[in-house]
Amino acid sequence: MAKVKGRCFLVVLALLLAAVAPAAEPGSPWYFTLYFQQSFPKQTVTNNQIQQINQMFGVNFDDWSDVANLSIGAQLFKRVSPYWKVGLQLDYSAGAIEGDATIDTEAGPATLSFEQRYDTYFDLYVVTHFLPCPSCTSVVPFIYGGIGYGYEKDRTTLTLKNEFLDEGLKVENDGWFPTFSAGVGIDVPLSSKDTWYLELGGAYVWARMTNTVPATGSLAPAPEVTADTDFTGPNYWIGIGLKF
Repeated sequence: MAKVKGRCFLVVLALLLAAVAPAAEPGSPWYFTLYFQQSFPKQTVTNNQIQQINQMFGVNFDDWSDVANLSIGAQLFKRVSPYWKVGLQLDYSAGAIEGDATIDTEAGPATLSFEQRYDTYFDLYVVTHFLPCPSCTSVVPFIYGGIGYGYEKDRTTLTLKNEFLDEGLKVENDGWFPTFSAGVGIDVPLSSKDTWYLELGGAYVWARMTNTVPATGSLAPAPEVTADTDFTGPNYWIGIGLKF
């Protein structure tokens, strides 16, 4: 099913780009931007599950609200009219939260280890910039909108070990999900030739994936659990771009 969704989305992307390409004026410039992005995803269910582990074992493992959620991205735009740019956007990220704590058990002190790792996250958007002031030169404001599909793969592990104990929990999750984004930003030319520019922006993202997945190991609360990945929330980025 994931492969089918991915292929359908690529077909839609191709059709959208083919539709807008003929509208480009002769000599219309291209824009390529590389950027770093800080996101603030809700991850409400996931964070609550981590806090349940903390309460159950009397520990204080970090959740996703305690760490920086950074990603890198690239955009390629075509200026199709004085007021519009249309293009593609690709984002990539990977990261983890983890911790160790020593707790008392009936079998003596034991090490409790927790890790939740996102091995891969990426998304692909069709994006537009609406330029409310096409004659602006020193600072070029834009209104941003995008629609696309994302993919992520994550793994959660919890172990409790000492000389007598070897308990564990393992949950693996992956899949595709739709994602939408809207925001505002500015491009600031870095030279009089208007070739290189600095980009600053902020947007709000709507993206969430909920799956029921197997949970294995002696610490599993049930044979299946809910894996809820909620990337909904604001993000901010800074990038450097080239007009050509």
